[in-house]
Amino acid sequence: MVRLIVWVVVGLLALSFFGVSLRSLVESPTNQENISFVSQLLKQGWGSISMWVHAVIDPIMSFIRLPF
Repeated sequence: MVRLIVWVVVGLLALSFFGVSLRSLVESPTNQENISFVSQLLKQGWGSISMWVHAVIDPIMSFIRLPF
């Protein structure tokens, strides 16, 4: 955890050294559109994966619950 914090601080210092403003990156309409696109893509992917897992797990669970 400490390593992660150190790397985040080092990354922020590197961005500052090169004059990159995170605020301008986040507020840019192009970046907001890209972030929205990636977010929707991840949601659709997660939905597909969860549907597949349910399709595999549900029959197994119903078979296990059958009384013998």
